[in-house]
Amino acid sequence: MKQYRNTTTIPGWLLILPVLCLVLLIGAAPFGTALKESFFHDSFGVRTPAGLENYRTILGDDAFPYSLNITVLWAFLNVSLSILFAFLLALRLLKPGRSLLFPMLLIPWGIPVYIAVPLWRAFLHGNGGESVITLLTGLQINLMLSPAAGFLGALLVSLWMSVPVTAFVFAGHMRKVNRSVIEAAALDGAGDSITARFIYLPEIKESLLAMAVLNFIKAFKEFTLVFMLTSGGPPLISGITDRHIIGATTTLGVFLYEVFLQNSDWGINAAYAVIMAVLVLFIMSLWILIRRNKSTRPFLLLSAIALIPGGRPVLWIIAGAYFTAYLCKRSSLLKIIFPLHAAVLLFLVYKEGFLAGFHPAVMIPLPGLFILLKEEHPAGGSEIKPGLIPFAGVKGFSRITMHSFNGITVIILYMLVWMSLSGISACYIDTLIPPRCSFTNFIRIFREEGILRYFGNTIVLAGSTALLLPLLVFPGAAALNRLGRKRTLAFLAFIQMIGIAGGMHSLIPLYRMFRAVNLLDSYIPLVLIYLYHSIPMALFILTAYLGTLPSSYRDLARLEGMGETAYTFRILLPLSLPTLMTTVMLAFISGWNGFQAPLLFLNSEEKYTISLKLHSYVGNLASGSPVWNLFAAAAVVNTIFIGALFLRFKNPMTISPVSESVTDE
Repeated sequence: MKQYRNTTTIPGWLLILPVLCLVLLIGAAPFGTALKESFFHDSFGVRTPAGLENYRTILGDDAFPYSLNITVLWAFLNVSLSILFAFLLALRLLKPGRSLLFPMLLIPWGIPVYIAVPLWRAFLHGNGGESVITLLTGLQINLMLSPAAGFLGALLVSLWMSVPVTAFVFAGHMRKVNRSVIEAAALDGAGDSITARFIYLPEIKESLLAMAVLNFIKAFKEFTLVFMLTSGGPPLISGITDRHIIGATTTLGVFLYEVFLQNSDWGINAAYAVIMAVLVLFIMSLWILIRRNKSTRPFLLLSAIALIPGGRPVLWIIAGAYFTAYLCKRSSLLKIIFPLHAAVLLFLVYKEGFLAGFHPAVMIPLPGLFILLKEEHPAGGSEIKPGLIPFAGVKGFSRITMHSFNGITVIILYMLVWMSLSGISACYIDTLIPPRCSFTNFIRIFREEGILRYFGNTIVLAGSTALLLPLLVFPGAAALNRLGRKRTLAFLAFIQMIGIAGGMHSLIPLYRMFRAVNLLDSYIPLVLIYLYHSIPMALFILTAYLGTLPSSYRDLARLEGMGETAYTFRILLPLSLPTLMTTVMLAFISGWNGFQAPLLFLNSEEKYTISLKLHSYVGNLASGSPVWNLFAAAAVVNTIFIGALFLRFKNPMTISPVSESVTDE
């Protein structure tokens, strides 16, 4: 038997250093750069000190708070409705024989946003309001003219794309309920409504709150969906300010992008990015408080602080009430102060309109109120009182939700196939079979459009990301595996928080950083960005896997004289290959589906990724002469490629060599 005498061990901090450096470079450095640059004017290379002038300029214009109000409303409705519909669909997933719902949920989850959003635009808006909906119902929905249609249409698309993941999470937690409990309730006459309210809902309370916060953060940073569908939406009369025009869907991400394109003073752009970053970090602090779930007092303090900027005397009085309750340690006063706060805000909105009268701080006490009510009515302490059930009819609502979701998904897929075979560039479907039906569009995208070039560009970008990821995360995961569980979880939480905090507000400072070193219009910044976004999930998956390996492996390696470094790369690395393949595939898909970063960093068409090429066919809502048939043909090819990739690597991603090894006794 071979004896190993090399016991050299590479320090753990050295193994995890590359991951930490990349996270600090892409995740933390942009905020520091933006903060520094926000105190200067920088127009066309002329740099002068500005002090706080950039911030005064922003605060002197109502555009930013107006956009913030729209963003908060957008995120709140997204979260509320996605949680509701996900719960209803999760109930259907638990029913036997619901196999059709599962693949229907996978479709919006798997279709890239740069394909799904144009399809929805064709479905809702069509040609100037004449769409499939017009054919089915007679209604005309013009996303360019109606602010309500623009906002609600974008909300519907967002729900279609975000509900599946939440439904899968809820269904997974619901399946943990002991079947004997369900059967006992059924014997006592409990129907679906009672089971959903008193058995399933308490089971998912923790995941419900966590998904609500995560979905809120995601919706708060939304850019790609609203940019591609409505590009800010129809202008609002009340949204016209001295410097900007706010539309029905001008979320902060879209607003910052417009400021970036229109403003020549980099200091203003940096100041906007700093304010947006502070808002995201503020929401992240709420997430941390909710995860701790120990006290509602911090929510009183944060509510008081948030009411000060942009507020008015009557709201400052409410802030004083929150602060007084905090000092007096009377969390129960939240049940009195919040209704008063909400009533005052409703009056201001009624009097001045939503954009001017709304203040987003009203959302902050809600998690604290939820925790307070949960403490007063803990799970499991409720008696089943059929006469007081607010969930009556849940079975019917869940069935309607399922059929509506399945029906819309089938229509969206049919539109994709219909347009890809159509001989004319149109998205209005008035015949069952496409006019001049043929495969000409597929031939054109290869012969005339050179679509293979853009697929090749995307393969280079996504492939580079996927190949570099294991070189970073495996040594880092091995180093974390040496640490205790507490330190590992703390580091993973830190990585995850920085990853969640990113968005358009971080991409704009990154643009400045990479421009300074002449790396714009290249794939290097994109690879680094996608690596950065892939690291949290990859580290989590690998550390969780390494933690399941029997400790006897390490003991046997030591008996053979094998050092920690040799054990890591000779034993752990081969065993981790299937898990590494999973992280590689996730990184590849992340790079393949990227749109926001390429839109900002790539200028030359010959370097376009497939997402930008598809976007060039149809543009956004205000673009003229969209080429729907070529877009659909290229989208079909893109979908087939990704599907084939998943099928090719399905087995390596699900088979582990440890599954057949001897477990630790």
